[in-house]
Amino acid sequence: MKHALIFVGSFLVFQALSAILVKFAILPFYTGANYDTVVLHTVLSTILYSIITLVTFIGLKWCPVSDNYISSKPISVLGVVSLLSLALIIPSTWTLELLPDKWTKDLLAETFDKLLKSPEGYIVIGIAAPLVEEVVFRGAILRALLEWMKNSFGEFTNKKAWIAIAISALFFSAIHMNPAQIPHAFLGGLLLGWLYYRTGSIIPGFIFHWINNSTAFLLVWIFPDVKTDAKLIEYFGGNEMALIVSVGISTIIAIPCIMQLNRIMKRT
Repeated sequence: MKHALIFVGSFLVFQALSAILVKFAILPFYTGANYDTVVLHTVLSTILYSIITLVTFIGLKWCPVSDNYISSKPISVLGVVSLLSLALIIPSTWTLELLPDKWTKDLLAETFDKLLKSPEGYIVIGIAAPLVEEVVFRGAILRALLEWMKNSFGEFTNKKAWIAIAISALFFSAIHMNPAQIPHAFLGGLLLGWLYYRTGSIIPGFIFHWINNSTAFLLVWIFPDVKTDAKLIEYFGGNEMALIVSVGISTIIAIPCIMQLNRIMKRT
C-alpha cells in the first residue's frame, strides 16, 4: 500500500508542478497570441506532466515495460476489448444519467467543452489521458496493490485481487476530482483493473481507454450542434424509443464480449 500511495502522490505532484510552471513560466510568452488560454494551459501542462510522469514511472521501473505481451500476439483479446469499449459507451452513459444531477455536477464543463472542440484538445483527451493513466493506475498502482495483497494477507485469491482492483479504482476516480467523472471513472477503473489483472499488461486497458476517450472527442465533431454536456437522449433527437433500443442492442453486444474475455484472457 505504501508504494501505491507514493505513486498516487507523485502523479498529483507532477500535475500540480506542471500546471504552475506552465502558468508562470510559459504562458506569459503567449500574451496577445491568438490562443484560448484555457486550452493552451491545459494542453501544455498535460504534455509536460505526461513526459515527467512517463520518464519517472518507466525509468524507475515503477511500471515495468517489456514486449512479452505483444509477443504473445493477443489479437483476439484486443479485438474483443475494442468492441467492448464501443458497446459500453451508450449503456454506461445512460446508466450514469439515472443518478441525481446533484451527484454528477460537472465542475469542468467549460474546460471540457473547449478541449473537445479544439484539435489540440485531443492531445489531452485522446492521447495523454489513456497512456499516462494506464501506466500510473494499472501498471504501477494496481501492480503494487496486487503485490501488497500477495505478500501481506496469506494465500492470494481472486477475492483479494478484486480488493486491490477496487482500491485502485477508488484512487483512479478520486484523482479526477469532478463529480461528473467520478462514477464513470470508478466503474471504468474496475474494468480496466480486471483487464490488467488477467493479462499482466496495460495494453488492453490502453486500447479500451483510448477508444472510449476518442469516441467522446469524435462525437463532438459529428454532432457540432449538440452541447458537450448534453444528455444521451439529445443525440437521438429526443426519440426515447431509439435510445432504449440502442441501450438494449449495445448491452447484448457487451455481455458476450465480457464473457469471451473471461474465457480467453490468461490469468497472471
